[in-house]
Amino acid sequence: MASVAKRKRTKVVNSPDEGQNCQRVTVGSTYFTKASGSDEKKDVTPAKLSKVTLGTTLTSDNVVQGGGDVVERLTADFYNQSTVNLAKALLGQKLVHRLSSGKRVAGIIVETEAYCGLVDKAAHSYNGKRTARTEAMFMKPGTAYVYSIYGLYCCMNISSQGEGCAVLLRAIEPVEGKDQMRQLRTNSAKSPTKPLKEHQLGNGPSKICMALGIKKEEVNRLDLTVSKDVWLEKGDNSQPIVISKRINISYGEDWVDKPLRFYLLDNKCVSVRDKEAENLLRKL
Repeated sequence: MASVAKRKRTKVVNSPDEGQNCQRVTVGSTYFTKASGSDEKKDVTPAKLSKVTLGTTLTSDNVVQGGGDVVERLTADFYNQSTVNLAKALLGQKLVHRLSSGKRVAGIIVETEAYCGLVDKAAHSYNGKRTARTEAMFMKPGTAYVYSIYGLYCCMNISSQGEGCAVLLRAIEPVEGKDQMRQLRTNSAKSPTKPLKEHQLGNGPSKICMALGIKKEEVNRLDLTVSKDVWLEKGDNSQPIVISKRINISYGEDWVDKPLRFYLLDNKCVSVRDKEAENLLRKL
């Protein structure tokens, strides 16, 4: 997956819709959405969208053991939100995989991309494309969508509200089982490589799957709210969020420059930084 060396400055771009039957309205550098036929507008500027309330509660269904501590597992209510909001809400949450050995490997999600379903020309489900491969994108929010690329690697997404909508996980910060993650990355390498630094273990979509041992045949279509193998635990979602365009979607036509990539400011594990967007955020 090639990185983008230089980004073109885009002064103003429309924000993604938060749901069906919405119109996009741009006023200056502020993004708004409004329901069709309504004059009511909702401010969804980057500053307003940088914090999300999780609203989950502790029950016997969402409490799991983590590293000797009782931690909160994210429930169906968390995933049941628009693609853009879920992409932001996932930042700071912990992605956990319990390996066949019983050991946990986990990382904090630090970068995501939103794929907005049938209207999104960069989404696998664009124009209603529903196949065996994309079926998970049409399943209940909180379903894992794992697909293979180049026949060699896998990428993990999580379904959200909206038909064919899902969030791509782009990068994680390793926090549990780092030695195991390093070994998994080594085992996945096609040829001998130099020892990886910690921030390199999961700084890319396919690297996440390699580091956490996530395989399409085992994880695709799993319900993350009940799975005993892969799930998410509540983390810190209060850090500043950088908003930028998505990576490697040149085929997306007029969706190429839409601000649908989100990452934690100043996190070393992010796959590709957008310094211009970071500077704009710091000025807010």
